[in-house]
Amino acid sequence: MERSEILDFVKNMKTRDHVVLIFSDLQDKRDVLFTYLKSGLEKGEAAAYVASQETPEEIRQAMTEFGIDVEGHERDGTLKVIDYRDWYIIDGKFDCFKTLSLWRELFEESKMKGFRGFRVTGEMACFFDRNLLNELLGYERELHRVLDLPMTAICAYDSKMLVSKEEWFNVLIELLNTHSTAIMLGPEGVGAVSPRNIIVGMKL
Repeated sequence: MERSEILDFVKNMKTRDHVVLIFSDLQDKRDVLFTYLKSGLEKGEAAAYVASQETPEEIRQAMTEFGIDVEGHERDGTLKVIDYRDWYIIDGKFDCFKTLSLWRELFEESKMKGFRGFRVTGEMACFFDRNLLNELLGYERELHRVLDLPMTAICAYDSKMLVSKEEWFNVLIELLNTHSTAIMLGPEGVGAVSPRNIIVGMKL
């Protein structure tokens, strides 16, 4: 799939779409996620980015260079860039239902402010760094269920972290089964068998 087709897909994601992005290059990750969020912001939607592979400061700087008015959007509450320690691993522990409740609270806040939708994304690196794969998969299953909320989500996974784990293939299959669509990017493209939608792309 061509770069433009992948970016068009994320621009036009619909409410309750739950997508997994598997990437091998940080710039590819930024291009997909920033395009996705920028499109939502331009449509009057709120947006949130949970950073764990890069710092919130790095994400804000990269978003600004990408053409997103980070300062303005954060000031008016349209955009939130969140440290994973305030969202996923709080006080050194992961509590699935605490994180889900945070998403619900943020969604309700965006709804009260009159935003047309709510686009969220999270880097999942912190779960690999702390070897919390079972907890991660449990969270993904619950998040897939909780998307009865009218929000849109992309979960971002670095393929190098994924394949570094002995059980990587089982984790991959579970990720395909807990997301409505998978976007898999690599230097040569990546393929997999799944009953769900898979978008396979070369490096952007």
